[in-house]
Amino acid sequence: MLTSSFLDASILLPSLFYILGAFLVFQVLFSGIKVLLNKMAIHYDPYSLRAALGVIYIMSLLFYMEIAATHVQQSWIYINFELISIIFYTVILSANKRYYYYFFPLILLAFMVLNSALTSWESWCLSFDLIVFYQALNHIKNHTKNKFPFFKYLLVSIIFGFLYWFFAKIKFNISNPVFIHQLVSLFVMELFTIGYIAVLFSDLESRAALFRDATHDRLTHAFNYDAFDIDLRAIFKDDNQPSTKFTMMMFDIDHFKHINDTYGHLAGDEVLKEVVHIVQNVLKQSNPKIKLYRTGGEEFNVIFPNYKVEQTTDIVNRIFSAINSTPIHLKEKDIHITASFGVSEISPHDVSITDFYSRVDKALYHSKRNGRNTITTV
Repeated sequence: MLTSSFLDASILLPSLFYILGAFLVFQVLFSGIKVLLNKMAIHYDPYSLRAALGVIYIMSLLFYMEIAATHVQQSWIYINFELISIIFYTVILSANKRYYYYFFPLILLAFMVLNSALTSWESWCLSFDLIVFYQALNHIKNHTKNKFPFFKYLLVSIIFGFLYWFFAKIKFNISNPVFIHQLVSLFVMELFTIGYIAVLFSDLESRAALFRDATHDRLTHAFNYDAFDIDLRAIFKDDNQPSTKFTMMMFDIDHFKHINDTYGHLAGDEVLKEVVHIVQNVLKQSNPKIKLYRTGGEEFNVIFPNYKVEQTTDIVNRIFSAINSTPIHLKEKDIHITASFGVSEISPHDVSITDFYSRVDKALYHSKRNGRNTITTV
């Protein structure tokens, strides 16, 4: 708790800046470790890294405060900061993994042992309050898909914060004026903390929206050529050698210009969107990690990561059949379309992206020159 006893001031402004400083220090540590791991070429999951570092960081802060509190008469002076730490860790840092749910009670038990509080019923009530508080925040976090649940977080924080201070009042024999003052301070700190987190989430959502616009085709919502170029180049190392086995499929809607000339460009747009929908359904059923890219007007690419060409046969045939057998519903009538395909696997002889891309492109045009509506694999 960042109270007047800790900061030698009764105003909340220094406390709020202290909380903000704790957030920024963690972000600096997290960014620094990521840079170090990247330089050492060590593979890591950023979410798990952030959660693990969060545990160490929050534990270090809480341990310091527990040790410091043993040297002052008012051993409850850090309560508000402990509650804010729960919010900070759960909402921002905690990974969505089940073992974290069991790890948290063990931490509380360790602190009870440290404080010789195992025989105090008030301490057990305080610990139970924190456990349920943590679980409630996690429940909100894991059951929210769109907007940041600001008021839900705030309401839960107020309820469990009040209960925690209620049991602390009994345990430490805190006077009513101090009790009310700490509740008001906690409310302001919760409002500030959750509001600050909401701003961070809003910024992340804005950047995510910009990323989607930069990497996705506006009409069909498939990945666009820029995303395709980035992903394809990532396959190759600095010396232009492929870093892994993969296969690529390129396909083109047959006689698309005729569709535009006959039914209009709006109808052509509907055809493109429907084709993307058809292909993505097949990919979703096969392997959600496989991406579809719209790389030209009616031209599309699919990258099969870690697939040999023979392993893609079933998926390619299913896409081919789905496009051929699915009628496109237009206002005037239903039309049937076909597509030409080219498929190839990366080769040790491909010393550049151009070598590989050109071979897949030649396979596609072989299909187009030989009657269309066929698959050419090279």
